Amino acid sequence: MYQAREKLCSLQEGAKKVDRGFRQTGTFGVPDKICSQIPRGAMSFSQKDVDRLLAECGRMCCICKKLHQVQVHHIQPLSEGGSDGIANAITLCPNCHDEVHERSHYSSGCTSRRYSISELKLHREFTKKIARKEQDWAPGSRTWTEDRHLILFYAQCLDRPAFRTYFHQELSFADFDRALADTITAINTGCTKVGDSTLPISKGKVFLIHRDWREAMDTAVEKLEEIRDALRRELGLNNMFMDHDRFGRHHSRFHQATDLGDWIDQTRQEILDSVNSILKELDQPPLKDLKAGF
Repeated sequence: MYQAREKLCSLQEGAKKVDRGFRQTGTFGVPDKICSQIPRGAMSFSQKDVDRLLAECGRMCCICKKLHQVQVHHIQPLSEGGSDGIANAITLCPNCHDEVHERSHYSSGCTSRRYSISELKLHREFTKKIARKEQDWAPGSRTWTEDRHLILFYAQCLDRPAFRTYFHQELSFADFDRALADTITAINTGCTKVGDSTLPISKGKVFLIHRDWREAMDTAVEKLEEIRDALRRELGLNNMFMDHDRFGRHHSRFHQATDLGDWIDQTRQEILDSVNSILKELDQPPLKDLKAGF
């Protein structure tokens, strides 16, 4: 709501149509007359509590563990009976804040389950634990060894034909899409496909303690998701209905989509290069790659 008001006021000012009776305050770019109508204390944690929580969480978002415009927010909104005490505070990035609060109830098209107060507190405590472990992380330490096991598991997930075959040589785009999905699931959750079952073999990337490695795996998954989105969009796999005859013809033509194919090959190579750089730190052999001249 605040952002919408800010944008509206900015447009009005640019067009020189702002009422002369309104004066900008510098807070969200909202006029005094509007600001006077906004309830105060929406984020009235004490500065001491804010500083303490940010430090304890290492300025990480308690949901995604990323350092992205993190702010301190209420676990239980004031409008629902929450308090301004630190026990009701949590660090969230803008994206996760929207997921936690703006989608707090099921709505049309929303499939995510509501975050409970107890779950959010568990996320907060887990984030504090990671931040504490970061202080003890060093080559050869227990936390380093745990991270090493996770990285080797993720590398194993990427050591498959889907990451060694050029796009124009793929025999089945459906199998390629499934391989991407399975790899994303494995890195995110530590669960892998065994036959028709999905079994917990390791842990997801959120458990990585070393921040650089965690960010590298975050980026790897983001790129995998981008590849899969582009593939499904171009193939029409997200459509509710498909013409199978047309799909067969489209599949043949798709092999010659050089721009998309080159981008997918390059992006896969970037993922492998990133993971191989970590494997080099661990004195482990690199993954086989596309050997493309990017």
